[in-house]
Amino acid sequence: MSAYPAKHHFAKAAANLGASAGAIFVRGGETIVHPDSDTEYDFHQDSNFYYLSGIAEPGFAAAYDIATGTAILFVRHVSADEAVWIGVPPALEDYRRSHGFDEAHYVHDVGAVLDALKPTVVYMLPHHAADQLSTALELAVDRAQLLPAVHEARVFKDDAEIEIMRKANRISSDAHLELMKQIRGKMNEAEVRGRFVGMVLAGGCSYEAYGSIAAGGRNAAVLHYTANNQPLASDDEMILVDAGGTYQCYASDITRTWPIGPAFTPECRAIYQIVLDMQLAVLAACAPHRQWEDMHQLASRVAAEGLLRLGILKGDLDGIMANYVVGYFMPHGIGHLIGIDTHDVGGYPQGGERINRPGVRYLRARREMLPRMAFTVEPGLYFVDAILADAKADPAVAPFIDFDKVAAYRKVGGVRVEDNIVITESGHDNLTTCPKSIADIEAIRSAALRV
Repeated sequence: MSAYPAKHHFAKAAANLGASAGAIFVRGGETIVHPDSDTEYDFHQDSNFYYLSGIAEPGFAAAYDIATGTAILFVRHVSADEAVWIGVPPALEDYRRSHGFDEAHYVHDVGAVLDALKPTVVYMLPHHAADQLSTALELAVDRAQLLPAVHEARVFKDDAEIEIMRKANRISSDAHLELMKQIRGKMNEAEVRGRFVGMVLAGGCSYEAYGSIAAGGRNAAVLHYTANNQPLASDDEMILVDAGGTYQCYASDITRTWPIGPAFTPECRAIYQIVLDMQLAVLAACAPHRQWEDMHQLASRVAAEGLLRLGILKGDLDGIMANYVVGYFMPHGIGHLIGIDTHDVGGYPQGGERINRPGVRYLRARREMLPRMAFTVEPGLYFVDAILADAKADPAVAPFIDFDKVAAYRKVGGVRVEDNIVITESGHDNLTTCPKSIADIEAIRSAALRV
């Protein structure tokens, strides 16, 4: 396995700073103990530190001398007594070589090493304390510029990052497919989630990328439903599973919705097909130099056309679009950047503002799509009682909705279909491989239920 490209990632951040001298200093997270216990919380590394260093363990720090391009790792020192409990760690040289650093020292040497560099300024992240600096020099510390510089570096994935994300998607896609084969009516949502987590861990992921959603029936109308504790009630309902595994600290984020029985009911089939049409239209349009918010508008237009065909919406298409009526059925953005974090950084560059209108106000990104950016594409349609009550009370919106028709589709709950893509020079690369067509899903479910 090749070394983690720590120097390359530091250099990207330094270039975004626009500085020719000075040092970058970052520190990783520490373990946290439950109050009044000796049990630790599960440790997840600070994402910006991991991006720069590739170190997933607690207690480390790192520095980068901008003028010379020297990357320096500071390793947690493990005493002999501590090694009894956690094992003997690799040697300094092993850490240095495997993570692509030029030098490696122990954390207690931070001050002396920085003194030797004599940096004109030390760039730090705003949430990192400066107590580890404790040098003999009076160092100027800049806490404002490094965070946006690292965020922008993280937006553009290198080849190694893309391949890691492809592996996370393959493992998670396989788990979604297995769930489609295994799930039966009367199972509990908790078992669905548990099976998924077990499969991605067995496949090589270190943990689930976020709180998995296993929402049966009407529960799928709750966008971030994580109770996952209800039985799958009947074969004429669907289950929405939004779940992904994290592989080598990079997330996947995949959603599939399928019937609990062998086939979609007519109402479920109709809504599912509209959502799939929304996603396919957006995927066909995802290419460099297009605006992400335009992808949301495209999905909304396809949704409006589909809901008009069903009679759920009425009136003219332009009026529906001008009044953001689809936002009452898709109250979230079309997707988000993804990488080390599921909702990854960089969606709103400095100066970017949100649009305060239904649905579109929750866009997690407003920027030009460029090669090596990674996005989720996740259209959905939901029948959320509280939001539809707001629509009914709004004289500008209510005339476009047939609420009797809405009542006939309420049992659908919600449908979402989500893939992870990377923008390329000519279009996009879809990293997600799990089936999603109605024909494929019904074939999988029918075969599974015959067993």
